[in-house]
Amino acid sequence: MIRIGLQVDLIGSYGRDVLRGLIQYANLAGNWEFVRPSMYGVERKRKMHSGQIDAAVMMVHSAQSIKTLQRAKVPIVNVSHTLDAAALHRLKLHSVLPDDEGIGRAAYAYLRERGFRSFAFCGHPTVAWSRVRQNAFADLARADGCECSVSLMADAVSAAWIAQLPKPVALFTANDRYAWLAVDACRTAGVKVPEQLAILGVDDDLLLVDLVRPSLSSIKSSGFQVGVEAGAMLVDLLNGEVVEPRIRLVPLQGIVTRNSCEVLTIGDEAVVSAVQFIRKSAANPIGVREVVAEVMLSRRNLERKFQTVLGRSILQEIRRVRIDRACDLLRDTDFDMPAIARGCGFTSHVRFSTVFQQQLGCAPTAFRRKHRVTVVR
Repeated sequence: MIRIGLQVDLIGSYGRDVLRGLIQYANLAGNWEFVRPSMYGVERKRKMHSGQIDAAVMMVHSAQSIKTLQRAKVPIVNVSHTLDAAALHRLKLHSVLPDDEGIGRAAYAYLRERGFRSFAFCGHPTVAWSRVRQNAFADLARADGCECSVSLMADAVSAAWIAQLPKPVALFTANDRYAWLAVDACRTAGVKVPEQLAILGVDDDLLLVDLVRPSLSSIKSSGFQVGVEAGAMLVDLLNGEVVEPRIRLVPLQGIVTRNSCEVLTIGDEAVVSAVQFIRKSAANPIGVREVVAEVMLSRRNLERKFQTVLGRSILQEIRRVRIDRACDLLRDTDFDMPAIARGCGFTSHVRFSTVFQQQLGCAPTAFRRKHRVTVVR
């Protein structure tokens, strides 16, 4: 049996998801056994010794934690972005990590589409995963000429900072734990969520998102896929197939909307009504005519309002909402293409594939291959 040492944090959902993915890969490998507990025991931290293991999957937080294993030439795959890319390269660590820059960019696009012009971020002051998410989010906001206030505190969100933010404002938090802290800070500051402040977290921790009130919208990060790919990388290392250290980034899995983001900060009531109708009817084969009839305006007037408020046409908004729904179905279900096309309001899967290709630059099947968790025997 190949003995795999583990130092993975079980406190957060990301670490648990990584282990689930790693276990799935190990079950297919058939000759692995995990010989060490997770990083955090009930009473104390435990260290691994090189003589007890053949390889390791670790959340590496410092050079000191891997010194003994590297000296013994034990293959290591790192699954934590605590250290920045420069430090990982300097330590010659093979790593599989979530695409934190992509997470920050997706957060901004999601909140901007809800009409916000004021943004905020709260997260950890030092760890790389938080800072990368912050920079990607804030850079896009500032490039759009929008304000983006930043608060960096270790496991805390200031109610005073929340209180002074311009309202309405969209808050992106480094993870779901910070989102929970932000909800508590809003309660202390007397700020209404989501009416005055919308909150978006990361990890889609099913324990936290429904425990908090209002329930938390969250980005589904890629912990399970990280675990699967960490297992594959470990096999390459054990077989001597990888020499130069590499960092593999795994894209996010989607965004789940719950009550903390159920708001549109659009000043025009007709556009709000039209957008809500489009979202509600995403599975139906509606067109511009049905949207115009819903709000009882002329098509010309409503088109002008859409361009002024959203910067896109009614048809473009219909397609955007449909493609978002299609992406969720491609990631999270095994439905075939005709079923997905019908579920997104398209009259044929051929038309669906054409529009999908136009919108995202790839075929639906290619998108599914990239974003679904798969393990090859």
